Amino acid sequence: MTGETYAMAVRNFEALIAQPPSGRHTTPATLIRAAGLPPSSGYRHVATLEAEGLLRRDRDGTYLPGLSAVRTGLRAFGFGAIAPVAEPIITQLRQATRHTAFLGICDGAGLFVGPYSVGPQTRHHQMQPRYRLEPGSDLVAEKPLETRLRYDDAGIARRVAGIVAPLIVRGEETIVLGLLLDGHRSDASALGAPLLEACRQLHIQTGSPS
Repeated sequence: MTGETYAMAVRNFEALIAQPPSGRHTTPATLIRAAGLPPSSGYRHVATLEAEGLLRRDRDGTYLPGLSAVRTGLRAFGFGAIAPVAEPIITQLRQATRHTAFLGICDGAGLFVGPYSVGPQTRHHQMQPRYRLEPGSDLVAEKPLETRLRYDDAGIARRVAGIVAPLIVRGEETIVLGLLLDGHRSDASALGAPLLEACRQLHIQTGSPS
């Protein structure tokens, strides 16, 4: 493989991996089209990424970043031990609360969202790759924080209610576990306990201090 061929393959793979957090794609065709790749090679790239664990699908067939991609991203922030154990705990949290559960990294007031599981009450909200906490983050160990998550939608600032709990602090970054809330039916006070229990399980699984 020549240097240019390798560079092109990397660009194509990066384009495909970048699509799941920014949109809901349930077929290879829509994923390939969103990435701007030709179908002739796009299907082959998607199959390769799935085989290597860089892409996966949820129960609805929606493409999500695969475990390998999640592990690589978390390692970049120094949180690599979380990736192998996070998904079943996030899924259990979703099932217990019936809300969208997610793992994310806070950098000041910014929130980068990682792997997530969509619950039925918040299915109307398309998960975004990045939010901003409003008001600014004031994360305290073992204390869930109710917040508004702001994101841009075609240049318009929109907000969704959320609740997050700090999991691990590493330098300027804090890894958090959180839930997106349904503003009409959510009782945040009842969601703090299962959220903290999920944090406790992640601490146990990774051997990290709580």
